[in-house]
Amino acid sequence: MSHAAIVQPTVPRPILLESEHYVLRTLTPEDASEQACAWLADPKTAEMINAPPRALTLDEFKDYISNHDGISGLIVGIFSKARAAHIGFWAIYIDWERKEFQFNLLIGDRRPGEPGARHETEPVLYEYLFGELGLETMRCSVLSKNRAIDERFERVGIIADHTSYKASASGGAFVEIRHYSVSREKWQELRRPRK
Repeated sequence: MSHAAIVQPTVPRPILLESEHYVLRTLTPEDASEQACAWLADPKTAEMINAPPRALTLDEFKDYISNHDGISGLIVGIFSKARAAHIGFWAIYIDWERKEFQFNLLIGDRRPGEPGARHETEPVLYEYLFGELGLETMRCSVLSKNRAIDERFERVGIIADHTSYKASASGGAFVEIRHYSVSREKWQELRRPRK
């Protein structure tokens, strides 16, 4: 069911949101750090996004941030309140005409005992995208080897729309990618307390 038309912004609007343990805000090139540049050098992190493990240069990370225009491409940093540290980011891509968004998530700085950044920040971000911006559909792609995300979707009854295959960044076999979508109505239903 389609809702009222939404208007694509003409200028970037900075994002500043909070959850209990994290601050979410628009990243700027000044946020690039050697620590964040090293996140993709971790083979496990790189594997989950099908990228070759290697540290970015500061200029590469600054360029990546700058390539998000704040209108159709949003890059939202995740900052730990307790540590006052940048620990990851959401990269969000909006199709204003279709009222859809896709996202990538990278958590590069995990600490034992720290609340799950994805679990805690996702509802806050979705509330902004579905509620404040009026978008109607979330889409995401997950490597099938990332069973934690697959299992999470399965638990709440979200089924993959389709599957595709892509060359593995590490060489060799292709990787399987599952593509999911969730409507605003489905997301609101999942957020309601269960009786």
